[in-house]
Amino acid sequence: MAVELMFAKYAPKNLEPKNSIGAKWLRLLDTVDLASVVAGKRTAIKLHLGGNVGFTSIHPFFVRKLVDKIKQAGAAQVFATDGAGAVRSAVDRGYTQEVLGCQIVPVSGTADRYFYTQPVEPPFLSLSEVELAGEIVDAEALIDLSHVKGHGDCGFGGASKNLSMGAVTGRTRGAIHGLEGGLVWDEEKCVNCGACVENCPNGAMSFDKQGKLNVFYHHCKFCQHCVLICPEKAIRMEGGRYKDFQKGMALATTKVLETFQDKNVLYINFLVDVTIFCDCWGMTTPAIVPDIGILAGRDIVAVEQASLDMIRMEDLIPGSLPEGTELGDTGHLFERIHRKDPYVVIDYLEELGNGTRDYVVTEVE
Repeated sequence: MAVELMFAKYAPKNLEPKNSIGAKWLRLLDTVDLASVVAGKRTAIKLHLGGNVGFTSIHPFFVRKLVDKIKQAGAAQVFATDGAGAVRSAVDRGYTQEVLGCQIVPVSGTADRYFYTQPVEPPFLSLSEVELAGEIVDAEALIDLSHVKGHGDCGFGGASKNLSMGAVTGRTRGAIHGLEGGLVWDEEKCVNCGACVENCPNGAMSFDKQGKLNVFYHHCKFCQHCVLICPEKAIRMEGGRYKDFQKGMALATTKVLETFQDKNVLYINFLVDVTIFCDCWGMTTPAIVPDIGILAGRDIVAVEQASLDMIRMEDLIPGSLPEGTELGDTGHLFERIHRKDPYVVIDYLEELGNGTRDYVVTEVE
């Protein structure tokens, strides 16, 4: 049976303020029965707060209005949450307690040590357990508030990635990324420019006095920033098992959702500022398609499926991709860019019992 998704289209039918995306956002929130999700419950809003010189994470205006609506719906408490590093620099993108109207807390503590360990049974390759972020597990209701964008490892990031990578510890993120394979450094190609060291988000790379690259795998999360940024292509990911990475993401997402009753989770995907790379890169690049709108629903599989279906190859904005990007001939736009089928993680999510790909969209007027 098809599940209903609510959709606020970004483009207004005319220039009246009531038809703008800001006003539609308020009406969308009025249609999703927030009270049935949050009333009387300690409610977490899981979002990505961005970092460094990036600024295309979800605008604080939308978060503030969501917080207001959650309070009006009778939540016992509401807080926004993300990783400790993102929380520390959130003010740079306008996220403060005063602006959002709620606390902003590190999802697994300031030292990434507040978590609950859950086994993966049976283990999937090297993934035998996940460390779930304590603030997420302790919440009674969850708003999975996600910015949809491309991703070099798994094709795209949306509601599932927001939980599988954002509601777990750094150690678990590394373990999931590690399902792809290992890093290989080509000494002959390397010119020791230091781009990999400078741009590693976890400070896991360094050159020794002999000019050899060292990777501290305790910190490495296998995000492949070093692979993609190296001008000489001297670093590569050995294995390239992106489908294993996607399954690891689906397994971690499932473990997060198992801590909630289905009726106490709402998924909201922003199809705005859809960029080629994830916000975790800490930089902003041009949108590759025009702003589409906002999708909301109770089924993560349907929301993710619909989000991808709305991002179309024919809407690619000329000149929005990095110079020299060569598109593949077939598949989704993200697959043509990153050579990875973004729908695979949705297949796994559905296989694991998280929902259905069958949906209908109701547009908010």
